[in-house]
Amino acid sequence: MKTDTITSWEKNASEWIKIIQNNSIPSRKYTNRAILDAVKELKGKKIVDIGCGEGWLTREMGKMGWEATGIDAIQSLITEARKKSSDSFYVGTYEDIMADKQIENQPFDAAIFNFCLYAKDDLPLLLGNTLKQITAKGSIVIQTLHPFFLVQNGFSYESQWLSDSWKGLPGDFKDGHVWYARTLEDWIREINTLQNVSFTIKEIRNDEGNPISLIIKITKL
Repeated sequence: MKTDTITSWEKNASEWIKIIQNNSIPSRKYTNRAILDAVKELKGKKIVDIGCGEGWLTREMGKMGWEATGIDAIQSLITEARKKSSDSFYVGTYEDIMADKQIENQPFDAAIFNFCLYAKDDLPLLLGNTLKQITAKGSIVIQTLHPFFLVQNGFSYESQWLSDSWKGLPGDFKDGHVWYARTLEDWIREINTLQNVSFTIKEIRNDEGNPISLIIKITKL
């Protein structure tokens, strides 16, 4: 039986908090630096971390001087995030954004989606409605697994559903949700459906030169 995304995260939130606090995911050495470097290149005052989890990135952005807001669908993650800083944290879902509901504290100069886009459908709607809540010349920054991981893990190089979101992570995770992995071509195709934007894509590599993530920056024209 498939486990939906929110149910899976609710079951595994405490385990996720533990591995983040213990810095137990080796690739975060590269991907954390990559998203923070991308944020440093942005201009503005207000930023939102969508799918913020327990809030590590929101806190880091606050330390950089941003007026930072974090939103996540999982109440226990937001509760944990609020314990650690005075940044703004709220419960909110992608469905809220797709229904054109306003995000708390909008408008923003930038929005971040860091390893939190799992669905196949409605990505242009989610990104388009987020762009509505961003100021002129503002940006969305997405970090996602590099599509080359499909080949590295023995899958065919095509966009596809994968069965277990927690597979390969340390920790005692249970009931992983399915998630949709996109090829680079399909990422570009989805972004090209957005109106009045430009975008760049940067590949993040580890010390061995292997690609591990993509940083996608979408900027309002």
